[in-house]
Amino acid sequence: MTKKTTANELRALDWKHLLQELSELATSHIAKESLKELKPFEQQKQATKELKKVQQARRLLVSGHRPFMESLDVYSTWYLRLQKQATLKSIEFRDIRYFMVEVLTLKEALEEQETPWAEEIKSTLMDAESSLSAIDQIFTNDGAIKSDASETLYKFYREKNQLEKEIQNKLDKLVKDNSLESLLQDRYVTNREGRWVLPIKSGMQHSFEGLIHDASHSKQTVFMEPQAIIPTNNRLREVQNEIDEEIERLLVQLSEYFFTLKEEIESSQQCLLETDKTLAKAQLAQNIQANEFEFENEQFELKELKHPLLVLHSENQNQVVGNDIKLDQTNRILLLSGPNAGGKTVLLKAVGLAAQMARCGLPISASTDSKLPFLKDIHLAIGDLQSVEAHLSTFAGHLKNLNQATEFKDLDHVVLIDEICGATDPEEGAALARSFVQTYAENNVFAVITSHFSPLKRGWEPGCGVINGSMEYDKTTGHPTYQFIMGVPGDSFAIETATRVGVNKDIIQKALNYLTPEHRKRLEGQNEIEQIKSSLNHLRQSLKKEIEQAHKKQNQLQFELDKLNKDKEKILNAEVEKIKSQLQEEAQKAQVKKTFKNFDSFVKMQTQKPEVIKSPEQIKIETAEEFKKSFPPGSKVYVQTIGRDAVVQSTPNNKGEVEVLSESMRLMVPWTELSTPKQFHNPNKSKIVSSASKLSPLDTDRSLDVRGLSSDEAVEKLELALDSAVVNQEDRLKLIHGHGTESLKRNLRGYLSRSVYVKKWTAGTPQTGGDGITWVELNS
Repeated sequence: MTKKTTANELRALDWKHLLQELSELATSHIAKESLKELKPFEQQKQATKELKKVQQARRLLVSGHRPFMESLDVYSTWYLRLQKQATLKSIEFRDIRYFMVEVLTLKEALEEQETPWAEEIKSTLMDAESSLSAIDQIFTNDGAIKSDASETLYKFYREKNQLEKEIQNKLDKLVKDNSLESLLQDRYVTNREGRWVLPIKSGMQHSFEGLIHDASHSKQTVFMEPQAIIPTNNRLREVQNEIDEEIERLLVQLSEYFFTLKEEIESSQQCLLETDKTLAKAQLAQNIQANEFEFENEQFELKELKHPLLVLHSENQNQVVGNDIKLDQTNRILLLSGPNAGGKTVLLKAVGLAAQMARCGLPISASTDSKLPFLKDIHLAIGDLQSVEAHLSTFAGHLKNLNQATEFKDLDHVVLIDEICGATDPEEGAALARSFVQTYAENNVFAVITSHFSPLKRGWEPGCGVINGSMEYDKTTGHPTYQFIMGVPGDSFAIETATRVGVNKDIIQKALNYLTPEHRKRLEGQNEIEQIKSSLNHLRQSLKKEIEQAHKKQNQLQFELDKLNKDKEKILNAEVEKIKSQLQEEAQKAQVKKTFKNFDSFVKMQTQKPEVIKSPEQIKIETAEEFKKSFPPGSKVYVQTIGRDAVVQSTPNNKGEVEVLSESMRLMVPWTELSTPKQFHNPNKSKIVSSASKLSPLDTDRSLDVRGLSSDEAVEKLELALDSAVVNQEDRLKLIHGHGTESLKRNLRGYLSRSVYVKKWTAGTPQTGGDGITWVELNS
């Protein structure tokens, strides 16, 4: 069994750094900690599903919305007590309200989103509006109990205020009483242990009728409750106890209500947590210019690949160089060479990060037409692998790591090695490196391996699985371009670099003399090679620009074509509507002419000898058989003998007589005395009457607009509206109060909380009118 990649190895890949950046984008601490430990998925379909979720979440961010989930950090403090059916405290209900607000905010933010991800969240989240209304009926926004949370509580608070006012008046009189001036230490009223008292001089308490409750630290003052207010103070204490009991009852009731919702709450909490993490992933994808990709077995095709952290921290993201890398079954092992500080390690890490991000279902910093396999694991040999505990040197640790990589088999693994066997004798190191590379190729794994060894860059037969690649070096400027060139090995440019940094010319010349003839010859041809590489890169860049321009032109043409089609469709629709309008106008004129013509014919017919006809077609009735077809039973006719309309009840008998019914009178009349009715039946009349009989104020919500009224006037109108609604057995009332100074809304909702008519009230949402409206549900 092969060794799994460790967290320490991933740190060398900059994975931990990337996860730290990701975690900072979450809004809750619990989501941040979870993202820091992000693990790859076990199966490709899981990663694909997550990738689609992240891409769909990016649409929400593009719309300008990013809901927060900060309430998750205090969730456990109240939910654990809720599970135990404990009576929750006011501060806990404040946290619950915060949670419900975030649930509602997320749901509203996703209202316009129709993606599968958004629909799944909306169906999972609980109905927070009812829960918010339940809390808002009892608590103020800062978490305090409303004095009118119930009718009973309102009465107690009102009595408490009256008692306190009564006590205060009596005490004020005592304080102002000149006869007590010699007894009072000072002219003020204070409170001790819930009892109202006066400061009496020490030693004078026997001259003052009342109870001692406390004394000052100096013992110069005793605080006494006057006898005159003791009964009122006693009642005040009782009322306070009753208030506490009523508040406790409300808290118990509300706690029991939320206990019934514990499963929905838990489900919503998990949904918020997952959404917070998904939105953080989507935000990171936005920040690093990441894109969706395709999983394709046995192929690495990364286009415009960039290191995500370079993109993230670059002042100009467009200046970060993107490179194309393609590995497949034929070319599985990329030997990457080039100058020092030329971008080899950055490119190697970019490949590793793209593979790791793909395994975790994250978009990668490459173009949308990129492809890569779903890997089982990534093996890394990057950085210092020295182990003091295992008595291993840096090189020994490196070799041990390279040897472990030989355990990987097949194209669902990738090996990433930086400077293979570089910290030892060059000749032996190159031999060891070639042996390892050959083994990796035989194991049929993907690999990206950087090296400066010249012998390692040559001698690979076509079809062996190994292909060279290099990072370009601009000899004109003496700086790397960070552009990757596939299929061409690169030079380290050690002597070129030494010359550029100003090393003594004699030392440079001695170094050249120490080179083997073969190496000197290769250096002499290096200029030609670099020119070829530069030309190749120039051609590639030119081709890339031409392709980009072609895409832009294609997109522009497609845009113009779509616009043309839309304009054409708009013009055609306008012409069609114009023709329709003209046809309708002509048809109406023709209908009017026909109506007048029929009317003229009818008037003319009335002046002539009556004859039985079928009105719609103006066909003359010549025989009883024709009458039978034209006027079947149920038809309306005019009876000439009685001068009014009747309804045909039968067909003509042998005598040519027809039974008709007119105003409950049945007659047998010859068919020749029957003609078209004088009054025609309106077939829509019954529908209109039926609809009118069903349509009443009971079918629509009763609406009461109290904007601009004082609180007293509004409450008075509300009382009348509630009375009418109850009498009419209505179940809901729409109360329009607006926002204003908030006092009108607060007083009205307080009254609703106390009313015996009201089952519950709910603040309007953006979909139901906004917070300037209160929906009142009445007791049935």
